[in-house]
Amino acid sequence: ILLQQLDTREMASSSAQGGYEHDFIDAVRDDLICQICQLPARDPQQTTCCGKVYCMSCINRLLPSSHPYSPFHHPSYSLSLSLRSSSNCPNCRSNIQYFPDKASERRIKELKVKCDNHKNGCKWEQELAQMEEHLSKCGYAKVECENNCKQFLLRNNLRNHLKNQCPMREYQCPKCKEKGKYQTITTDHLKVCLEHYITCPNPGCSVRYKRKETYK
Repeated sequence: ILLQQLDTREMASSSAQGGYEHDFIDAVRDDLICQICQLPARDPQQTTCCGKVYCMSCINRLLPSSHPYSPFHHPSYSLSLSLRSSSNCPNCRSNIQYFPDKASERRIKELKVKCDNHKNGCKWEQELAQMEEHLSKCGYAKVECENNCKQFLLRNNLRNHLKNQCPMREYQCPKCKEKGKYQTITTDHLKVCLEHYITCPNPGCSVRYKRKETYK
């Protein structure tokens, strides 16, 4: 059961490799920096040998897939924490053992950061812990059009794009009221629309009439 729980935790963290690459407002303390990627540690793990902090994903990459798990009771904790051993610490080269550093994680999550979209104009600056929620609704984030037109635009501009600009938006022919995609209605459909006005094809004649009158 312990191995299954640890494997699940590793799978959850494997999608986020390395530390946080956000723009922090103030300089980050050295003791919160991962010793491998040199970024503020993501899911920080502290070694028992020298007390250095590492990202879970960074330290996992140092260890072989066959690396054994061993239970270890850390004196400063009231519960057994699972540690991995028999590999060398990148900092002091001692036999490595480590545990989740919740204190460092809390401090890192409290650091102030700029929105990842600040170069697009977003002025948001808050704690790192709020970043994920903010990004899910940030108006300055680039998002893909919901109509699959392959265009990327700022979320703030998405509503207008969907309503007035997207070539794949729903559109109704102003002549015959047939519905379809804007791109289709304004091109292919106009070539066959019976209510669309066309010019007489005879040389010298400029009379215009509805296409359906051709078939009378």
